[in-house]
Amino acid sequence: MDAGRTGGTAGPDRPGGYASWVAWIDDFRRGDDRGLETLPPIDGRMGTYVEARLLDRLSTAFSERVRSWQSALGRRIVAAPPSDEAQVAALLRDALPALEPLARVAASSRLPRPLAAAMHELLAGTRAGARDAVRESARRLREPELQPRLQRTARPTPPVTPPVTAPVTPTAAATPVVPAPRDPGALGSVRPAYAPQRVR
Repeated sequence: MDAGRTGGTAGPDRPGGYASWVAWIDDFRRGDDRGLETLPPIDGRMGTYVEARLLDRLSTAFSERVRSWQSALGRRIVAAPPSDEAQVAALLRDALPALEPLARVAASSRLPRPLAAAMHELLAGTRAGARDAVRESARRLREPELQPRLQRTARPTPPVTPPVTAPVTPTAAATPVVPAPRDPGALGSVRPAYAPQRVR
């Protein structure tokens, strides 16, 4: 269990707090899902500059884990696309638990609340996007003739070039990719709104 913010022996002033966080984040990025119980909370007492660096490292690692999960699910959809609701449910039932370690990180009281809340929001959107992508893959498998029919009956108008910034959706992509609700690139939206500026 996460001991929370009030544990005296796990206070942020103990030696090695920053180094311990850096080591944990590096392991987390590589797939290690051990808990945060031994780490001090990021609550402002480690210093403005130190905590800003930790939050940047953590948000980047979190976004990499989200992208890795999305890519793995996309590969599974391509390798064995579901053809009905039972297979859709089975695929999601098997894939979604892999996000639980990320949810536990987001739930830790060692994180600033704005960061934790934004992580939860990202995970909720990622789950919803995964469900949509898997169901769309099954629909396309059941209706393979839909796209050719539309192409034959369409009027010969010049193709419309989509905006450069438009995201690729599962219906337009040759390879299904799980859409995220936003670009988790460096989890910019997950970083707390009050994140301190670098001290010069």
